[in-house]
Amino acid sequence: MYNQLRNPFMVNQLRLPNRLVMSAMGINLGAPEGGVTDDLIAFYEARARGGVGLIITEVTRIQDGAGISDPCQLAAYRLSDIPILQRLIDVVHRFDTKLFIQLQHPGRMASSQLTGTQPVSSSAVASPLGGEMPRALSLDECKEMVDRFVFAARIAQMAGADGVELHGAHGYLINQFLSPAMNFRSDEYGGCFENRMRFVKEIILGIQESCGKQFPISVRINAEEMLPNGIDQKEAGHIAIALQEAGASLINVTCYTGACIEPGTYPQGWKKHFAKGIKEVVSIPVISVCNIKEPGPAEELLSEGVCDLIGLGRALLADPDWPNKTFSRRENEIRTCIGCLICFDEICKLRRIRCTVNPLTGREKEYANPLINGEGRKVAVVGAGPAGIQAALTLKKRGFHPILLDENPTLGGALNIADKGHGKEKITRLIKGLHTQLEKADVEMHFGKRVTMKDLKELNPEGVFLAVGAEPFIPLVKGIEGQNVVTAESVLLGKVNPIGTVAIIGSGMTGLETAEVLALKGCEVTLVEMQNTLGIGVYPTVLGDIMDRIIPRGTKVLLGHKLTSINDNEVTLLRLSDNQNVNIIVDWVVLAVGVKPRKTLADECDDKFDCLQLIGDAARAGRILEAMQDAQGKSFVYKTNID
Repeated sequence: MYNQLRNPFMVNQLRLPNRLVMSAMGINLGAPEGGVTDDLIAFYEARARGGVGLIITEVTRIQDGAGISDPCQLAAYRLSDIPILQRLIDVVHRFDTKLFIQLQHPGRMASSQLTGTQPVSSSAVASPLGGEMPRALSLDECKEMVDRFVFAARIAQMAGADGVELHGAHGYLINQFLSPAMNFRSDEYGGCFENRMRFVKEIILGIQESCGKQFPISVRINAEEMLPNGIDQKEAGHIAIALQEAGASLINVTCYTGACIEPGTYPQGWKKHFAKGIKEVVSIPVISVCNIKEPGPAEELLSEGVCDLIGLGRALLADPDWPNKTFSRRENEIRTCIGCLICFDEICKLRRIRCTVNPLTGREKEYANPLINGEGRKVAVVGAGPAGIQAALTLKKRGFHPILLDENPTLGGALNIADKGHGKEKITRLIKGLHTQLEKADVEMHFGKRVTMKDLKELNPEGVFLAVGAEPFIPLVKGIEGQNVVTAESVLLGKVNPIGTVAIIGSGMTGLETAEVLALKGCEVTLVEMQNTLGIGVYPTVLGDIMDRIIPRGTKVLLGHKLTSINDNEVTLLRLSDNQNVNIIVDWVVLAVGVKPRKTLADECDDKFDCLQLIGDAARAGRILEAMQDAQGKSFVYKTNID
């Protein structure tokens, strides 16, 4: 099974143990001056141990100052970087995983607030996507920059790397030379196609001279750009051919469009035509990054001849053991990426990497050695949502005997609401994967009965974890108890079916998803938000994805409006900018103004158990991310009175 994925593959004279490649992702776990840390090593070690054939590191700076892309990234521009990188490479090699260092210069994508200097580029043109005005590199500086890339490759090779990847996509410096939308030079590095190719070709030729022709060089390119006069698929094919002729060993195909970082609603394999178009014109191997979350679609891409190697990114943040689980026919245990883009949001905020569904991501070293002292002692975990599941799994790993209890007939908690929105099947798969993990760990589970303090006393556990979640917050306004007023939760669960005109109060993720469900059903929706910003806390790409579907269906948005009263066919809002009332005729009012922790059982248990822990929404309302993180942290350090 998955014979294509598990097949070894040769790149030049380098043997990869399988066809799975971990794509480069920013993680912000390096040293501030650009270097390897124990946290960074632990992150990559977990993915190597998980069985991926090739790891391509995060963007690695080739220059200080204007070359800084992230505050805490890898570096390869000093001789002293060699032994530092060697530490990482040696650890990865223990697992027969190969490693490429991705060499990158941000060019005009850099920020002077981070680097302390003006960004540089092929041309003095700011990005239409936003950013600072760069200065154009002089002719001598272009040649010097070529030498910097070549020197960085030599450092990588001396440190033991199996190859390098040149990041020529996503609007970074090499891409700024390649693309007619970013390169407006009139010298030998700009203008015609051959001149725009000169920068990267000189880098490749320099690396071959310095490192030898058998040292693999991957180049990441855009198959399509959303910029006016940007690279299209035909131009990308010409670039790939030229790169092959220059001596590139691999082409890693991506895109630079509004969906280059796709949200969870996008199907797996949706951009396979990009890679297939490149593979049809070159004979060197092609890597496809194609929003892959599951083994089946990955195997299909190889069987269809779309590419030679499968790039996995966020899938390996969610579950570093994805390859091993796949090859041992345990794919039903995979913890599936849900496409929420929290990982990107954290990096954009200059913070270390985090993953909604995997609280160990970015904290592998911190959680590497749990204290195994449970000795089979019973711990009751009430609530089988994300927090309760994570707590039960961690407690079991520590040797306790967790008993997972939930009043609902199945596990999942708030996930069973989150997966009801449009295109949320990945969350359903996540629930199934978590269930399988619990079964494999032999966690005792009991569902379908409301848990009382009496039940807990009869269990006589050493401790109690309350993960009972939260309930919708109901604002105290006139008419709130009307028959036409419902919660977003009840809509998503199908308990009520609003028709006609609907006002949704609150534009957080739950409100947005409810608006989408109702708009797609034909309702006339008005989104009402008290703040002046829509979708606070929602990653912009996810927000844009939803709005692109509901605005064409007539959905209206009112920002800076506060709900003040409701009657049978009308809501009254206060427009905060001028304190004027605004009346809207509606058939239904849907409340999505947040949640509050469920306190009843917690209050009853407050002084009845010596070791009582509130986790997830039961402690503080938040997202799946916060629930998982909270549960992992508290169950990892949990102590009973016996300890």
